[in-house]
Amino acid sequence: MEAVSALIVSSLGKKISVLSILYATIIYFQGDVTDTGPGINDQPIDKLLSNYDFIIVGGGSAGAVLANRLTEVENWNVLLIEAGGHETVLSNVPLLVASEHLSEINWKFKTEPQNTACLAMNNKRCNWPRGKVLGGSSVLNNMLYARGNPNDYENWLKQGNLGWGYNDVLHYFKKSEDNKDSSLARTQYHSAGGYLTVSEAPYKTPLAEAFISAGQEMGYGIHDLNGQHQNGFMVPQGTIRNGSRCSTAKAFLRPARLRKNLHVILNTTVTRIKIDPITNITSGVEMVKNNITYYVKVHKEVLLSAGPINSPQLLMLSGIGPKKHLAEMGIPIISDLNVGKNLQDHIGLGGLMFLIDKEVSLTHKRRENLDLLLSYGSKGEGPLTVMGGIEGMAFINTKSSNLSEDKPDIGLNIMSGSSVSGIGGINTWKAHGLKEMFYQSMYKSILDKDVWSAIPILMKPKSRGEILLRSTDPFEYPKISPNYLTAREDVDTLVRGIKFVLEMAQTKPLVEVGSHLYDAPFPSCQTVPWHSHAYWECMVRHYTVSTYHPVGTAKMGPKWDKTAVVDPMLQVYGVYGLRVVDSSIMPTLVTANSNAPVIVVGSRNPENII
Repeated sequence: MEAVSALIVSSLGKKISVLSILYATIIYFQGDVTDTGPGINDQPIDKLLSNYDFIIVGGGSAGAVLANRLTEVENWNVLLIEAGGHETVLSNVPLLVASEHLSEINWKFKTEPQNTACLAMNNKRCNWPRGKVLGGSSVLNNMLYARGNPNDYENWLKQGNLGWGYNDVLHYFKKSEDNKDSSLARTQYHSAGGYLTVSEAPYKTPLAEAFISAGQEMGYGIHDLNGQHQNGFMVPQGTIRNGSRCSTAKAFLRPARLRKNLHVILNTTVTRIKIDPITNITSGVEMVKNNITYYVKVHKEVLLSAGPINSPQLLMLSGIGPKKHLAEMGIPIISDLNVGKNLQDHIGLGGLMFLIDKEVSLTHKRRENLDLLLSYGSKGEGPLTVMGGIEGMAFINTKSSNLSEDKPDIGLNIMSGSSVSGIGGINTWKAHGLKEMFYQSMYKSILDKDVWSAIPILMKPKSRGEILLRSTDPFEYPKISPNYLTAREDVDTLVRGIKFVLEMAQTKPLVEVGSHLYDAPFPSCQTVPWHSHAYWECMVRHYTVSTYHPVGTAKMGPKWDKTAVVDPMLQVYGVYGLRVVDSSIMPTLVTANSNAPVIVVGSRNPENII
């Protein structure tokens, strides 16, 4: 301990960044964890089989689960192809989410310029982080474990998606879960012993209790939001194990690493799915590694788990998509389907912050304390274990005063710190894509102040977007047009969510910490009546924040649904031997973070095959 302390003190004297110091501390105490465990290695090209029973495209939240489940059948050979590499040392640290959004394990997608939202972002384009790494976006997310409302899945069932009702999916939520709260694990809604570790962060600031007490004062229940009722408040649980991120690579691939029937190839981009144009039978995939193109055959099925952007892009490049668009691109049509349509995402207001008089929040100076870095590196303890700084989670219904009506339209991420700035010079505003002018004029002055923040999130957006090819080059990012806030109802719901947060700030628990709104006028909204509906609309249209839950671009639906791309078994219509298994298939967004539901999609689909 004395040796590493001396090393870090020396580093501090040389003005080495806090992230470098943290990196060195984790390596010293925990070892190099970037390979997510021994044995998950990049399969050499010359060791690949010429033919696999199953090829999984994408090693993210769904693909990792698929690889685990399918290789349980010993006589099935499975190839998992991932465009990125391994997780980084710092991606394990729950508080450092923003730093990974600016790293090479992120695809760094951007939306097309918009006129209705993201107006304060560079070129009016919102950033869309997606994981280009084994474990996918489970390596980049805030790690919150939320399942959604039972009505979400019942509505999928009502739309004709047999096998996707609430009781159906609950089985798979429980199947994957290892909940470390024994009181929850004993209930009918949770379980222990699964691959995915779920727990609270081991550290809490005094604000965590204040957030929960504030919700209670407003009449909301304090309970498990993944249980019988969703309306309410709770200290969030997340995919956290021993103070570190539990990605799907760690949870599902590490236990499968010694199975001889699983091959994993990294830093390899699938460029097309090969489909016979006469029989419409999938024969394999074309992929590029080190600028060399390879072709791998499949005996049974290709399972497309590349995510809600790359999956529709690959489908369209392979001749599956809207006939008119593919004709414009000069791509021969295999199956005329609504690929890329029905795009939905959760968005909220960034930069809604409250100054507090007491020194209780997660500030830069306290987070960069030497003792705290050592505590995290050696024991997995301390403020760095707080998942994205979020210590309160809530789901509320802003339309109804009847709190027993369990149909939330707003979710709240409540943070013990700033939603705009981050640790060690890595700033969340950069990850959001906010123009520096807005940051300098609005937020820089409170960088080291004690604050709490809340992001009201639109849970059931009416606006719909689409993804289109930009060209036939598989390495050129597609056009992402989310069409945020084009529906008036979306704007009105978000403004009600903002007003709820302002009301919450007046509760006794938050008043007692000296909480008051940081109300510097937002640039570009100064001419609008102060704190009016129009002012908050202006602000949310400018500082629009995606919470990174895009879904729906390969919609699941019954055969009579002409907008569906896959059937309830996730098989692509009009093509044999091809399924989509990721968030693309969701007909509508769930009332929750999307990672846990995507794991269910990956868990449930093998049942259709096995």
